[in-house]
Amino acid sequence: MKIEKDETARESRDFLLACFPNEVSSMNNLVKPADLKSLISLPEYIASVVSMDSKGFFSCLNPNHPDNHPSMCLDPNHPQYVHCFSCGVSYDLFDCWALINDGVTETSKNSAGKEKPVYNFNAVASEIADHYGYALIGGPANDLYSVEPPLPEPAQTQTSNDIRAQLEAWHASLNQTDYLQKRGITQTTAEIFNLGYSPLTNSIIIPYGQDGYYVQRALNPIEKHDRYRFPIGQVRVYNAEALKECKTVFIVEGQFDALSIMQESDVGAVATSTSQTRLIVKTLQKFKEQDPTINPTIILSMDNDRAGQKANRALQRDLEALGFTCYVNPVNGDYKDANEFLVKDREGFRQKLQHVINQPDNWLDNYYADIKKRHDYPDNIPTGFKNLDDELDGGLQPKLYVLGAVSSLGKTTFALNIADNLAKQGRHVFFFSMESSKREVTDKLLSRASCLSNGHKWTQLQVSRGAWLNNAEDKEEFDGLFKSFSRYQRFLHIYDNRVKASQVKDLVNGWLDNHPDEKKPLVVVDYLQILQAEQDNVTDKAKVTDSVSVLSELTKQAEVPVLVISSLNRASYWQDVSFESFKESGEIEYSADVMLGLEFAHREEYITVQKNGHIELNKEKFDQRKQEVPRRVEMVILKNRTGKTGGHIFFKYNAMFNSYQACTEKEAAIPNNFKMLYHTKQVGRPVEAAMSEYTVDPETGRVTEKNQDK
Repeated sequence: MKIEKDETARESRDFLLACFPNEVSSMNNLVKPADLKSLISLPEYIASVVSMDSKGFFSCLNPNHPDNHPSMCLDPNHPQYVHCFSCGVSYDLFDCWALINDGVTETSKNSAGKEKPVYNFNAVASEIADHYGYALIGGPANDLYSVEPPLPEPAQTQTSNDIRAQLEAWHASLNQTDYLQKRGITQTTAEIFNLGYSPLTNSIIIPYGQDGYYVQRALNPIEKHDRYRFPIGQVRVYNAEALKECKTVFIVEGQFDALSIMQESDVGAVATSTSQTRLIVKTLQKFKEQDPTINPTIILSMDNDRAGQKANRALQRDLEALGFTCYVNPVNGDYKDANEFLVKDREGFRQKLQHVINQPDNWLDNYYADIKKRHDYPDNIPTGFKNLDDELDGGLQPKLYVLGAVSSLGKTTFALNIADNLAKQGRHVFFFSMESSKREVTDKLLSRASCLSNGHKWTQLQVSRGAWLNNAEDKEEFDGLFKSFSRYQRFLHIYDNRVKASQVKDLVNGWLDNHPDEKKPLVVVDYLQILQAEQDNVTDKAKVTDSVSVLSELTKQAEVPVLVISSLNRASYWQDVSFESFKESGEIEYSADVMLGLEFAHREEYITVQKNGHIELNKEKFDQRKQEVPRRVEMVILKNRTGKTGGHIFFKYNAMFNSYQACTEKEAAIPNNFKMLYHTKQVGRPVEAAMSEYTVDPETGRVTEKNQDK
């Protein structure tokens, strides 16, 4: 009986080799010696056996070339060869193996005059095949090889009849394996999708359509990555036609996941790898061009792992940008993928699948889970200013914040202070600085660090020009500040080129895709009015509207806080900051979740309201206020979509050292010049009384309460 079985296998093998030599040579682990060159990555092999420098060079493998200065690297024009730019030799996979693994030292010149190693090609090919888990077929090559590997025999052209016959033969062999039953796939499903089995390669055959394209799923692969074998040529989406034929389509990661879904429901399913998600986008674009009415409901259900989650997010963004209705709602339950769920709990899988189909947005479940998540893991991010955090319900949340101020009030510095505080907490910050260079921003941060220290203080200019290098003591102190800053600097991502809001969105989303386990970052845009326009030839108002809309979308999609700095009109110098203060404020007012305005505290010191309502500005006193160190600043919460509005928060702004310090309303009433006493309705009592309780550092402006121990 065994002899008959072996003879049958040999006959099947001989038949396939005779009829379809090209197809068989690319099957699973059955290959011709020359095919190893295309199947095995030379770059990966070389990287595993030699030491390369930072530019990818390594010592030449030519035994006759004493290469003291590494001059060999992968050939940039022919990646399956390495090339030496000193002696001029080029080697392929077989040459490299013989030289490195077998220690070959003999060489000879080929017909082109190039020096090549001399070795037994059959032996080397056999060693490579054994190492990578391939079985060799075909006639022997020349014993000694010193020119090129023997070329593969010309491939016979297969007709569509040949392919159909081959697929039918494989389909008829399904009764020789129970693999599909183990994967939960029924005989009916196998019939519908013409699944097959190859006894020769011990593989399940999965056709992709009517044109003969198919893949093989090896049942006993040597390595995990060898499970699937694809034909040479363009990679395709499995069951792509479902995207234009079905009203509801699942996008999954594996063919068996797609088969599982279609078997247990009446919807479509397509499959692609996480690295090939762009194929889905291109395929849908193509179908949409052919038929503009195509608009399936798309449900993304890639595997329950990091790569799958990343693919879900990227696909959702890309497909929604094309106008498709798309939901991330994995049908996998607590399992890795849909097929595993089917195998482990068929009834549970059916129920989950039907629930997802009926409620693709999964709104209520997501709503409940989101509340629980926010309760267990609060998403508010403390800014480092307690008085501000108290007014913002604990700090920044996934919202669009717009901060406006006139010049000289340090709106950039304030945002940078928050960024600095968050980076110290170990949270990433993306700071898009379109007005200041990255160096200037760094100067400001180090100046602030000196202000917060108990030692010497340096201005931004002094930091930049190296004033701290004047003596050893200052240098030692600055080096300490620099070392402390370097510990958390990696959390500050500073970009100093002008960008579009859409580029900000793409960059942040890309980072989130690659860092799913990191805390949600803060995004700062400085500032709104100089973002590049999303479209050409638009008005300033339209440009602001487009930019705000894109940034608002980023907060919702990525669930990150975005802080946008905006300039104010000049009337805000003597008028209370308001919605009208924001330049081109129409879209800002509607799209922003929170609007914050910075202004000088106690403006009654330099403005007078006449009986007729006219506001008179005392220019001299106003200039004095701008020269104050520190400047007394008030923040007003103009809008807070889900929290308190109308709040007033006070700060001392030391422009010299780029530092903000939170203070109380009473502290903000104390002028820097102690001899000038002001009376203010906001404080409610003379400033002398306030001054009797506080002292002010004349250099930093830091306010401390007297008799704190009492």
